[in-house]
Amino acid sequence: MRYVVRWAACLAMALLSAGCDLSSTQGVGTRLYPADVAAQTDLQNAYVGEICQQAGILPTAFDGVTSCGPNPYDAATWWLFVQAGMNDIDQRCDAYLAWLDDAQRSREPVLNELALASATAQTIMRSTGVGANPITIAGAAFGLAAGTFTNVQSRLILTMPHSTIQAVVLSRQKEYRDRLIGTTTTKAVAIVSRPAALYALRSYLRLCMPMTIETEINNTIATFERNGADGLEKGSLISPRSAGVPFTPASVVQQQKRATVVPPDADVAPFFAEKDLSKAETETTLNALCFDKNKDIGLPRKDLIRELVAIYEASDDGEGAPPKADGIIDRIERLAINKQLNCNAARNYFERIVFANTQSPKKKESSAKSFTNLITALTKSTAGNPLTGSPALDSKDLRDKVRAVRTASGLNDVAPQLSTHITAALMSKLPQ
Repeated sequence: MRYVVRWAACLAMALLSAGCDLSSTQGVGTRLYPADVAAQTDLQNAYVGEICQQAGILPTAFDGVTSCGPNPYDAATWWLFVQAGMNDIDQRCDAYLAWLDDAQRSREPVLNELALASATAQTIMRSTGVGANPITIAGAAFGLAAGTFTNVQSRLILTMPHSTIQAVVLSRQKEYRDRLIGTTTTKAVAIVSRPAALYALRSYLRLCMPMTIETEINNTIATFERNGADGLEKGSLISPRSAGVPFTPASVVQQQKRATVVPPDADVAPFFAEKDLSKAETETTLNALCFDKNKDIGLPRKDLIRELVAIYEASDDGEGAPPKADGIIDRIERLAINKQLNCNAARNYFERIVFANTQSPKKKESSAKSFTNLITALTKSTAGNPLTGSPALDSKDLRDKVRAVRTASGLNDVAPQLSTHITAALMSKLPQ
């Protein structure tokens, strides 16, 4: 018993000295515990959007899920997507191999920690440079922690000649591409959906992971010792055949014709700093500001957009720089707005981020607490009829109470048609 207590105490001290970083106990870096699911979905949506653009295809959102082109099940589209994705991974893998070479020479590799929570996914995907950062950014889109690639201080990969490592990676990459695209003796693999495309790219990224490189080298040595040179013809452990099925005449499609891009109308365009956005892109962002929840309240379209943008600019979600109060949505602001596309019961951006935030379980819990506090504050107010029971965010009783509080406090931060809206200015008027 005394030994067990002493062992537990040592373990506790070890965790404290390590800053309670448990990432090393979670395998090779696949982070699939529930708290990360929403954030991981955002990263994958961002990754898909960036690779779509590299493939020359317009990213499109279907029910909050980013896809390429107008048809999310078009084989030709996902075929181009996978090829563009492999090209992107090749560039990042080359930078990583150069970093490994330097790590072998210095034995003191240093990498700044990758901050997933504070980076806008579409922005970090465009990070470039030589080192381990580019590949850890791509790995983040597939749920791989930065340590998957950078914890190599005492591993076999640092003791092997760099030429051997490079030969293993490049040969496996060529083999993977040949088996995916097809050769004179093998059929190409049909990629017909986003999950299949992401699996194909995740498998391709694995070829550049330290554990894969080490396993390939060890397997080659062991196979040669047991079976001689003839045994080396089996190929890599990672195969693209798992990502789809061989092409058949039925799966061959015509070259995709790009849909005509419809620009936003004259009422919408002035509110966006980016002038190359399509109508679909601007409408996605406007609906993330809850435009679709308010289009029948009687305000002209342009005036309603101005009101909703002003509410957004007066709202600070505490992540990154606050919006600029200029009445125009720039790229960074648009990406921040699009992190959650559904307003649910909210009627504006402030309500969405405070009372109806669904980006992660932690934010859902915070929204629930904030809504409870709102009900408590509204109940304390003497304006209007008292609230009874447990009203929902979109209930008539709650909205009538909000209007009464606005009238009693003389608050006029929004147009009269939006008098039932909850804003940052209204919250400052409520009893604390």
